[in-house]
Amino acid sequence: MASQKSFESAVNSIRTFLSTRPPYCNGTYPVSPEQLTLFYRSDGSNAKIDLARATPQDLGKLEAACQPATFGVNDENVYDESYRKAGKLDSADFATSFDVEDSDLLDLIDQGLLEGDDEERVIKLELYKLNVYGKGSFFKAHKDTPRSETMFGSLVIAFPTPHEGGEFILREKEHEWKVDLAKSISESSQQPCVSYVAFFSDVEHEVRMVTSGYRVTLTYNLYFTPMGIMPCPTVSTLAPYERTLAEALYEIVTNDAVLPDGGYLGIGLRHMYPVEEGTDVTDFRNYLKGPDAALGRVLSALGLSWNVRVFYQNVDGMEYLHSRIVDLSKWGQMCCDVIHPIMRRSGAQLVDYVHVTGWKKSSGGCSCLNSAEDSEEIKYVQLAEVTDLEVDISKVQVYVMYGNEPTVYHAYVKLCIAIDLPSWGARSINRLQVQ
Repeated sequence: MASQKSFESAVNSIRTFLSTRPPYCNGTYPVSPEQLTLFYRSDGSNAKIDLARATPQDLGKLEAACQPATFGVNDENVYDESYRKAGKLDSADFATSFDVEDSDLLDLIDQGLLEGDDEERVIKLELYKLNVYGKGSFFKAHKDTPRSETMFGSLVIAFPTPHEGGEFILREKEHEWKVDLAKSISESSQQPCVSYVAFFSDVEHEVRMVTSGYRVTLTYNLYFTPMGIMPCPTVSTLAPYERTLAEALYEIVTNDAVLPDGGYLGIGLRHMYPVEEGTDVTDFRNYLKGPDAALGRVLSALGLSWNVRVFYQNVDGMEYLHSRIVDLSKWGQMCCDVIHPIMRRSGAQLVDYVHVTGWKKSSGGCSCLNSAEDSEEIKYVQLAEVTDLEVDISKVQVYVMYGNEPTVYHAYVKLCIAIDLPSWGARSINRLQVQ
C-alpha cells in the first residue's frame, strides 16, 4: 500500500492535470489583401468594403448596415444595450473572401485547443455571424449558446480594423485570461493578418467596451465530427503529459485501501456539456473536451472500465449515478419513497458517496426510504470521489441562461467519469512502467 503522502500527491496531480491548461488558444494568421474584402447587404443593395484599408467612414457604413445585436435569455431574444451593445449581420447577409476551411487555421486550432488523438479529429466549422463593435460597444459576460451535443467550441476572427478596447476576456472559476485581438494584429511581423481566439464554448467570456475605432469580427461554431473506429490507446502510446496523469491514476487504483469491495471512482470533469432532458450522457464519451478527453484516453490505456455519468447529489437525502438527464423538478417536493422508484426505473444507481480516502460524504439517506417495507431490496454502490463531484443538478431544467442566442433545448451541466473498479482481488490494471 502506498504512503498517505504519495496517495495525496496522486490525487492532487489529477486535480492539477484537469485544471492547469487554459481553455483557449489564440494567435495571428497571415492573409493576402484580397482576402480582406467583405461583401454585405445595405438597404437592399450590395456593398463591399476593403477591411485592410477601410476608413472610419467606410466602417461607419458597415455598422449602419447591421442590425442591433440581441442575446438569448432562455428561449427569448432580448435587446438590452445595458448588457450588449453591438451590430450584427447574419451569415446570409454577408460574404467574405477569407475562407477559413481553405486555410490551415483549423490545424492551428487542432494543435492549440485540442489534445492527444483529438488533434487528428476533423472539425466541422459553421459560420455564425459578423459583429461590428463601434465606440461604446461591448458584450457582458455570457456563455455561447449550445446548439447540439457535438458543439464544443467557438472561433472568433478579428479583421485588421484599427480600434482600442474591445479586449476578449475569458473566465473559469478563479482564473481570468485577456486576449487583445487588436494588439496581436498591430504587433505581428506578418502583415496583413487577422487575429483569432478559439475557446471551449462552455467557458464564460465577454467583450470589453471599445473606446475608439471599430472592432469587426467573424464568429464560427465548432463541432466534433463523428469518429470512426479508433485504436485503443496503450500505455506506450501516451504522450508525456498523459503519462503523468497515468502515474497518478495507477497510484490510486493499485492501492488496496481504495474500494476494496469494488465500486466506482468518480472524477469530476473540468468542462460543462450541453444536455436536455433525456440526454444519454454516455454519448459524450466520444465528445469530451481538452483534458477531459485526455483523462478518458489514459483510463483506456490502463485497461480500466469507465464511462460518462451524471451525479445527482442530495435528492431528498439520496445520491445517484445515472447515464441520463432526468428533470426531477416536475415531481415537486415529493419524498424519496416516490422519487427513488422513478430514478430506479429510469436506470439510476443509488450510491454511498465517500471520499477516495474513505471518509463519508453522503447526505445520510432518507428516513422514510430506509424504513420502507422493501428496504432490504435497496442496494447501494459505493462511489469514491477523486475530484469534486459536488454539483447539485438534482433538478435539471430550463434555467435562466445568458447566451448569444436563445435556447430551451440545451443547457450546460457538469458531468463526471465513473470508473468501474472491481474488488481488490479481481482487479487487473495494465502495468505502468514509471519512467
